[in-house]
Amino acid sequence: MTASQVRDEPLTPPFWGAQVWDPPMEEVNPFIERMSLLVGRWGYKKGNLSEGEYRQILEGEAQGHYERLLKENQKRRLFVPKAAVAWHRCKPDGDTLIVYPHGGRDPVVQAFPRQQINERLCIPDFYAPQGDILGCFTVTVGNPAASAEMARMQAEGEYQEYFFWTGFAAEYADAVAEWAHRKMLAPLGGKTGARFGPGYPSCPDMGLSRKICEWSEAGRIGVAVTDSDMLEPEMSTSAVLAHRPRARIFNRLV
Repeated sequence: MTASQVRDEPLTPPFWGAQVWDPPMEEVNPFIERMSLLVGRWGYKKGNLSEGEYRQILEGEAQGHYERLLKENQKRRLFVPKAAVAWHRCKPDGDTLIVYPHGGRDPVVQAFPRQQINERLCIPDFYAPQGDILGCFTVTVGNPAASAEMARMQAEGEYQEYFFWTGFAAEYADAVAEWAHRKMLAPLGGKTGARFGPGYPSCPDMGLSRKICEWSEAGRIGVAVTDSDMLEPEMSTSAVLAHRPRARIFNRLV
């Protein structure tokens, strides 16, 4: 069955337009990808170590830093999760997705690249041809107090602590994104499909960040977009949700 032949059941989101959510830390913390933090962000790699030696470091030194920062952040509320979420109407048209922002604002046409091999996928394929709903969100763990503390660490030469905290904050922002994804789709039957963030191969247009921020009214959680389409504060991320079960992450475009 081709995308043009797909007939999806109509869905009504739990709300229209944008809302601000304050995710409880105890709900977000379980979504932190611990190994991604320890290995990817903090660089605890196996290298020439034996399996036993490596396991000892991961479960000892690395885990110790992880638990320390998790506990300290819970106590100090240095990096605090915030989410600006939204539901709007949309309709796919070939390689573009037409978004109809709630409230009567002008439609926005967003183009996406299509795979040139394999299944020739394109993000608009994941939405119902007859019209669908588009979920999107902007999340952050950044705030002026956290930025000031990071600047202090740098100024006072606490480079290792700065390194640990910036890695933790980046992974924490991803955890908030996972939390928001699940929370938004829970009323529609649970987490299905996929989310796509600006800058990835299937969604390379960084300008989409600005649109998502507008659709989710991200200014209400203190997130802005720079002239180069980057999010501020730095520990922030945004995404659109393709909620249909057939939606999935794909990367190779050529």
